[in-house]
Amino acid sequence: MKSNILPINEEIAGLLKFAAGGKANQRPDLFAVIVDLLERRHAELTKNQLSMMSDILTRLINDVEMAVRHKLANRLAGDNEAPVDLIILLANDRIEIAQPVLSLSRLLSDDKLIDIIRHKTIQHQLAITSRDQLSPRICHELVTIGNSDILVMLLNNPEALIDKQSFSALVEKSRHDLPIRPSLIERPDLPPTMAAKMCQWVSQNLKQSILTNFHLKEADIDRLVGSAVADAVTEDDSRTTQQESEILLVNKLNRAGKLKPSFLMKCLFQGQSSLFEIAFSKMTSAPRDIMRSLLYDRGTKTLAVVCCAADIDRSVFMTIYQLTRHAQNLDPNLNDEEIAEILAYYRKLDRKDALEMIQKWVADSPRDPLF
Repeated sequence: MKSNILPINEEIAGLLKFAAGGKANQRPDLFAVIVDLLERRHAELTKNQLSMMSDILTRLINDVEMAVRHKLANRLAGDNEAPVDLIILLANDRIEIAQPVLSLSRLLSDDKLIDIIRHKTIQHQLAITSRDQLSPRICHELVTIGNSDILVMLLNNPEALIDKQSFSALVEKSRHDLPIRPSLIERPDLPPTMAAKMCQWVSQNLKQSILTNFHLKEADIDRLVGSAVADAVTEDDSRTTQQESEILLVNKLNRAGKLKPSFLMKCLFQGQSSLFEIAFSKMTSAPRDIMRSLLYDRGTKTLAVVCCAADIDRSVFMTIYQLTRHAQNLDPNLNDEEIAEILAYYRKLDRKDALEMIQKWVADSPRDPLF
């Protein structure tokens, strides 16, 4: 009996002919046809064919009703044989669509999840935080940029593999972030030394919980806190060494003419805030303490000035804005009117004038130079 299944190349050719019709009212149908093809035959597609299908779906997805996308996301979220490119597309959709995929799909790599954490909404981050078996890399990323709600949810996830470095950061955050304290001291994997350190600033009730949960006595606290202080001194020495290395790297890149905006973006995407600040300081001839204030504390127009001074194209300015806000746990959200206003302001800036403005700010706030 003759098979009715078309060779894969013929089916793709027919699909592309359909796509070439270009009729707007047929876009949802085209989306459905491509999804069907991917679900049935994605194992037969070459890498280039998969990339092409993914690109077409990305262009079409906003033309497909949310109900259709939502149904598709729910169907594929728990399917370990689903097309990976389609899962990634749904994971980056609006949170109503992305939720089940972010929470359940095993097909999302750590790299893809970290990209979503850095560039999508807090709701996307919360969905990721609820996943089973969160790796140390994902936990570290959430600790680095997450707000209190995200950190509490992370701590309440018993399968989150939180490493010592992330626990150390959480303990430091707990000095001022009261909501995370109860969940933090309930983690059985929190190192006792770090738990004891928290006794210096938590309430008496929480201190008693620490003593109970970690089977400690009052006499143990001073000993463990002393150990924590010694560890902190070692960590400070390590940070000093790291900063010196970062300064040497920035100076080397600058001498070679390779200290470019692309390097700043790379630092931000990799979560290297310290290296980002040192490089920005070098590119704008501003001491690091003043540059930190300009980057994080003085609003969008000041950030626009320092980005212009660093010769950053306005097309990536909003990405810098988002990433610097996330790095400091600041709210990155702007409404459409605010975005239009700041982009219009950026277009009017001149690099020479921007550099002069920064030097005036530096003169008004004298500090010892970084370099």
